[in-house]
Amino acid sequence: MEFAGMDYFCDQVQQKDVGRRMQVGQELLEYLGDPARSTDLEQDQQRLDKVIDELTAWVNSSNFKVRL
Repeated sequence: MEFAGMDYFCDQVQQKDVGRRMQVGQELLEYLGDPARSTDLEQDQQRLDKVIDELTAWVNSSNFKVRL
C-alpha cells in the first residue's frame, strides 16, 4: 500500500476507532523509519505539527494499547 505522505497521516490520526488507530500507528512508525518514504516531513511542517498534536491526544487515551 502506498501512502500519500503527511496528508494521509494527518487525516488518519484523527480516527476515533481503536483498531484503526492501532493500524495507523504502525503505518506511521514504518513511514517515519524509512527516510526514502518520508521525504515530505521537512517540507510540510504545519501538517507534521497537526499529526503530533493528534498523537499527543493518543497518549492521554483511556485505551492502554493506543497509549503504547
